[in-house]
Order: sequence, then structure tokens, then C-alpha cells
Amino acid sequence: MMKINFFFLVITIFIFSACSTSKKLLVNEVKLLKKENSFLIKENNNLNKKLISLEIALEETSNENAPLININPTIDVELLSSVSQLSDLESFLKSDAVLNSKFRSFKNGGIEKNLKISYSNMKRVIATAKTYMGTSHVMGGTSKSGIDCSGLLYVSFKANGITNIPRVAQEFARYGSIIININDIQVGDLIFFTNTYKTSKFVTHAGICIGNGEFIHTSSSKGVMISRINDPYYWRKKFLFATRVLN
Repeated sequence: MMKINFFFLVITIFIFSACSTSKKLLVNEVKLLKKENSFLIKENNNLNKKLISLEIALEETSNENAPLININPTIDVELLSSVSQLSDLESFLKSDAVLNSKFRSFKNGGIEKNLKISYSNMKRVIATAKTYMGTSHVMGGTSKSGIDCSGLLYVSFKANGITNIPRVAQEFARYGSIIININDIQVGDLIFFTNTYKTSKFVTHAGICIGNGEFIHTSSSKGVMISRINDPYYWRKKFLFATRVLN
């Protein structure tokens, strides 16, 4: 009887030891994967920065014979008509009496004003905005201690010599040709939303398209981040229009 008990004791110790060893291996593997994932995220961010720099250099090289572009442009009220989808926006808004009324008031303050920005300058603006990734949301903020959605646009443009720009989202929305078809939105287009918080304003949120249907912006809950314009759970429902401010 003692031999049998001893046998079961040895088997139990062996199983416990094996389980303990297995758990340690799994814990170590999880730690290793987390470390590797963190490294890959940093590498990806570095590669993105290098890619942006190379794209800017490539464009500048291919346009070295072009006239110099003023990076501190004067904003005027000339209307752009080349890609404007303003009439489509007006038709769409007629189905919502409250939103249509807000739009009429907004339109009276001027829309589709001209803001000339080169593609290379806009790439720099986007690169600057990305340096704020993870910065927390602070209403009225314009620094890495805290920033709001229009503040992100404002500091990113200003850091690249484009200073004749407004400070709030609704005023930013007055510049550039209006685009409401999401499939027509390109890198550098400004993105605008409505009803993201309670206010009488027509435009309540803004961001910049960075390509592949994504935009960088300041979320009130998660701070500066990248989201999908066509996100069916939130942003698609709040989307108003984009504006094209590129030359």
C-alpha cells in the first residue's frame, strides 16, 4: 500500500512540476512577444517617417525647375470649382431640416475660400501632426501637454510656415473645395464632421486625410489618433464633407 501511495506521490509531483514549467514557458513567451511587438511598432513609426521624407524629397527633385511656392500664402475668398461637390452637399442636407438650417447659417459666413498649399508642404503638415500621436485631448489646447481637434490642424500648419489659418474647426471648413464622396477623398484633404457634441455649430470636428481612407485627428476620449473615415460605428454617421486645399 505504501508503494502505491509513493508511486502516486511521485506522479503528482511530476505533473505539478511539468505544469509549473509549462506556465513559466508561456509567461516568458508572452513577455518576449510583447517586447518584440513594441520593437516592431517603433520600427514601423521610424519607417513611416523615412517614407514621408523620401516622398517629399522625390517630389521636390521632380519639380526643381518649377517656380518657388510661397509657404506663407494669403487666404482670399475666390471660389474653387474644379472638384467642388457643393451642390451635392446641399441636395443631401435638404433631408435634415435642423442640419440644413445650420448649413445655411454656416454658408452665409463664406465657403470654398481659397487656401493654396503644395503637396510637399501638406506632407510635412501630416508628418508634424503624427508627432502628436497619443497626446491627450484638452479643449482649447495647442501643445503636447494637451490638444483639441482644430488645435492639431492649427499647430501642424503653423509649424510648416502656413500661418494665415483659422483656429477652430468650423472656420477651417470654409477653405477648399467641398467633397462629399468618400471615394474621392485624397491625402491632404481636410475632413469635417457634425454632431460630435452638443452645440449650435454646423461643424464640430476636424482631421486630415493621410491616405487609405484614414485620417489623423484628436479624439475626445483617446487623444491624437488615426481612424477610418468610413467607420460604420461612428465616424461615417458623423461625416459631413472634406475640403481640398491643395494646389
